[in-house]
Amino acid sequence: MCGRFNFSNQAGLTKNPRERVSPSFNFAPSQKILAINSNEDIITLNWGYKPQWLKQGQIINAQRETLKTKPTFRGYLQCYVPINGWYEWLKEKNGKQPYYFHTNNKTVYVKSIVKEDSIILLTTKASDNISHIHHRMPLIVKEPDFNIWNLNQVDLDVSYYQVSKKVNYALNDGKELIHKVV
Repeated sequence: MCGRFNFSNQAGLTKNPRERVSPSFNFAPSQKILAINSNEDIITLNWGYKPQWLKQGQIINAQRETLKTKPTFRGYLQCYVPINGWYEWLKEKNGKQPYYFHTNNKTVYVKSIVKEDSIILLTTKASDNISHIHHRMPLIVKEPDFNIWNLNQVDLDVSYYQVSKKVNYALNDGKELIHKVV
């Protein structure tokens, strides 16, 4: 997952968030995003974790396959991040072309972790039908369930289509970002 997602339709949330986060078609790292904690409260956290040893940047994603073996992630808390879809970029001869990925569910939930009041989204190997665009995808499930919070990949049908390069700029927002480019 390259680091952008759409959560513009928040109608699927079953509770009100403790702190409001405006819907967006273009959430980017460092922004405040909504998450569901193990008490099933909807909380607001910054997307991206900056451990003391990291000189620049931040950790926005973690691979599900190595989560339990990396010392950086010890002591994490489990959570889910609700999304409507996400973006990936394919390198082409004319630059990078963005694509929008989604399922038939209006909202899906990314298994995620909390470290020091920051959130990190978990990723997994991409489904076969989308791996030609990007080799990783968010670890998504249909519904949050802390009773079976594991790191197994859930099979959901993922669809995709090409979108405007306007999504490349994090400050751009609006429904036109998820419109199919013909």
